[in-house]
Order: sequence, then structure tokens, then C-alpha cells
Amino acid sequence: MINFATVSLLATPTTFAPDGSNVRELLALSAGSMAHFELGAGQVARAITHLSVDEIWFIVSGRGDLWRKQGDRYDRWHD
Repeated sequence: MINFATVSLLATPTTFAPDGSNVRELLALSAGSMAHFELGAGQVARAITHLSVDEIWFIVSGRGDLWRKQGDRYDRWHD
């Protein structure tokens, strides 16, 4: 059995994502992980495609556009 783990969000990024965003790694298990990604005001992430990763996005604060593509299907979210 895996012990419970609790972490706080670090003040500085632990790494940088291929799209250009700051990453703060949170927790990881054998079948998945969670991380906090951040783009500063006026920054634009580079579009990338994952071959073996699924993502769930939860916008904590700020405003912007989120473009998604799945096969021939495109979607845009704006706030």
C-alpha cells in the first residue's frame, strides 16, 4: 500500500515544459502524476503534440485562450 503524500506548491519552478511554461512537479504514482504549469502575463505556449500522454487542464487564475486539437477536431476556449 502506498502511503499518503502531501506537498505544497514550490515558490520556484522545478523544470520547464517543451511548450515554454514553468513547471512545479507535485506528486507522481506508477500510473500518473500531477504538476502545476504556469505562463506569465503575455506569454504564449508553443503548440506541441503528445504521443503517449493525456492532460487535464484546470485554470487557476488569469485570462487567455486555450486551443486544442484531437485528430481533425479543433476546439477553442476563451476567457
